[in-house]
Amino acid sequence: MSLAHYRAVVYKKRLPFWKQSKLLTVADDFSLISTEQLWKLHDELIRSLHSGKGSKKRTSLRENRSSLLDLKLELTRRIYKSCTLCPLSCRVDRLSGEVGRCGLAKGAWVFREGLLVSEEPFVIPTHELFFSGCNMGCKFCQAWEGVVQTKVGIEFTPNWFAQLVELRKSQGAVNIHFVGGEPTVNLLATLEGLRALEIPLPLVWNTNLFATDEAMKLLDGIVDLFIADFKFGNDKCAWSIGGVEDYVATIQSNLVKASKIASLVVRHLVMPDHIDCCLKPVVFWISENLPDETFHLMLNYVPDWKAWGEPSLCRRLTEAEKEWAKEIVKAGGFKKMLVTE
Repeated sequence: MSLAHYRAVVYKKRLPFWKQSKLLTVADDFSLISTEQLWKLHDELIRSLHSGKGSKKRTSLRENRSSLLDLKLELTRRIYKSCTLCPLSCRVDRLSGEVGRCGLAKGAWVFREGLLVSEEPFVIPTHELFFSGCNMGCKFCQAWEGVVQTKVGIEFTPNWFAQLVELRKSQGAVNIHFVGGEPTVNLLATLEGLRALEIPLPLVWNTNLFATDEAMKLLDGIVDLFIADFKFGNDKCAWSIGGVEDYVATIQSNLVKASKIASLVVRHLVMPDHIDCCLKPVVFWISENLPDETFHLMLNYVPDWKAWGEPSLCRRLTEAEKEWAKEIVKAGGFKKMLVTE
């Protein structure tokens, strides 16, 4: 979709996907329907939403009961009972208080929020909410103090969120921007927050995209713009630095999915000594498979957390590395590109 959908929502020519999902009515008693049947109904309604017929289509047993957004909430609750939102598949019962790799049970905490102007130019001023908890463990994480400690900050509740969005909109916010940590492992709370929200701002999902097919389906019809990190160009670096396996194939698959269901920006933060092994394969894959999407080259790497103990990660990029990175990206022939130094 490139940025066309997102911009249409910003300029009030189209409703945000999450708002459209609130207008699609569905069966109201989910307890009587199997999970398999709920997924079939969900997928049917998503097709309707993307066809442009969603606001007219009603499939409810009784009028004005539940919505596609409520259906997503029900499916998410069922997943939380044996969590498989990400490929780690911890299968813990988060509704009962168990926690997996992300460090989260049912609740969500925001350790930082505010109106920010330091992101991509087309998303600012942006209302960012930084969630604790993450399914990756990147050694250079700059937000680790809020991410690793999963109950730092303010507990996310629907009413608090709705009031906060109203305040930030009055201050100039043009979108709602969920960041982390990783917002996808906080999916239940974010859906509950959107259900309480009426202000039709586009939703930006700033994500590592290390998610399962189920999670991507649940984000379809909710997210208006993915800002996705393609962090590592090979599985060896993904494991040694990010602590996850089977990374590259997962991210590549999810980037293609994201490009079909919402607007998309792909980011790559260049790490010192990781240009050949990470930057090059990322650039070449994006240029070949997603040539119409915006690529954001980030040269502002700063070591933090565990990076200080890693010889290849404990420094900033040299000027020579920055120029080399720019040349590689230039060779990719991107139609839309951003560079941050």
